[in-house]
Amino acid sequence: MRCFGIGLASSLVGFFTFGAAKADEPVFSGQSEDPQAIYGGETVAACGWPTTVSMEGACTATLVHPQVVVFAAHCGGGYKSIWMGENINQPARTLKPEFCKTFPGGGPGNGSDFAFCKLKEPVLDVPIVPILMGCETEILQKGQAVTIAGFGNADNGPYGIKRAVTTTISGLSGNEINIGGGGKDSCQGDSGGPVYVELPGIGWRVFGITSYGGQCGSGGTYSMMHNGVGWIEQEAGIDITPCHAADGSWAPGFGCKGFPRDPVTSGSGTWALGCGGGEIEGFSATCGAAFDPAPDLTLPTVSIISPIEGQMFMGEGGAEVLVQIDAKDVGWGVKEVHLLINGEAFAGNIDAFPPYEYALKFPNGGFTVGAQVFDLADNMGEAIPVNIGINGPAPAPEPEPEPEPEPTTGEGESAGDSGDAPTGGGPDAGSSGDSADDDSASGTAGEDDKDSGCGCRQGTPDAGMLALAGLGLFGWRRRR
Repeated sequence: MRCFGIGLASSLVGFFTFGAAKADEPVFSGQSEDPQAIYGGETVAACGWPTTVSMEGACTATLVHPQVVVFAAHCGGGYKSIWMGENINQPARTLKPEFCKTFPGGGPGNGSDFAFCKLKEPVLDVPIVPILMGCETEILQKGQAVTIAGFGNADNGPYGIKRAVTTTISGLSGNEINIGGGGKDSCQGDSGGPVYVELPGIGWRVFGITSYGGQCGSGGTYSMMHNGVGWIEQEAGIDITPCHAADGSWAPGFGCKGFPRDPVTSGSGTWALGCGGGEIEGFSATCGAAFDPAPDLTLPTVSIISPIEGQMFMGEGGAEVLVQIDAKDVGWGVKEVHLLINGEAFAGNIDAFPPYEYALKFPNGGFTVGAQVFDLADNMGEAIPVNIGINGPAPAPEPEPEPEPEPTTGEGESAGDSGDAPTGGGPDAGSSGDSADDDSASGTAGEDDKDSGCGCRQGTPDAGMLALAGLGLFGWRRRR
């Protein structure tokens, strides 16, 4: 921690972190000759506080959304990797940023020490602790117990090991909050890392960004995440608060649920299984009524934006094609998009977050590119496929099926007369087929269909049905 902006009181003894240091060589400017070696805390077990991550060993950060990591502006940008796990020398996972941004003018001393990275690929199997927002921030009072986590210097072991310490809020100063003291504190290397608070009877939230402080153990000052949500969402193009709007007003959606009740010891405790499996919250109701979804019987829609029908691509021995897909759902929302090649799925074809894009290397030949979308009620929509050619013409589209001929009748007969068929309104007249036809025509699902989401529900294709070798694809990568 111990990071200070230029012009802060010289009486504070501190450090300023520049850029990204090597994992085993943290670099600090102005380090005191006798830095006290998180302070008064303990190392965490496997999967403890799993959303606490390391920015290449230089700073600590927080995974607040499957695709967004938040840290401090004074930590700088330019990071190429983010490490998950309990030891920066042996990361359990390595995440790759698509880009990182720091808040203009942000840094220690003004309450806007905000920065974030948008990840190339989402983290879908680690339970996310949501950001403290709206009325929830009323818990931030002097004396409230909170937990700081980070990979920085400690008084009980080496740098780079994830530790956590429980301490209290000592006061608020404008847009900043003061935490710790009495030997319980963050330290160098914890900069940018999280502070968590437990909402009684509900679960945990994350609110702090470690910014600066005096001698390790004496307490520090933190920016608060909820003040930076609007800027982060605008720059990242992602809603990182599923229960609130950026201004803190209560706006729960379908994703306002499933938060871990105990991010310290919940689940199986192994990174191989995603650190999940523990008790989770239902639909949250912290600042208003819980989201109460009406039955979603509306099919989602999906279309292929690029390539277009009949497009031909040229290249030596094949060509790379960027497939761009648009998917929407007016009900509960889109769950995932599946890319199809020649009508079949293949390993890695599922994309759960927009933009829905795939970069594929095709060999020579003709191919049909299709897509399916599933919403959160498991209703399915399917795109009109497009045909493309690689170093040659695209295959011709499938012809439209011929319409069924209209039934004909003999001269003088009406279409409703059919020999000796009954014409009265007796119990057998249309009793078996008409009701089913009426249901289908009106789009009204039966009771069984309501339970499963939609009468049009179809099974998800097997992602391994089409091996890359069988198709002849040279390789593929999802593009963000």
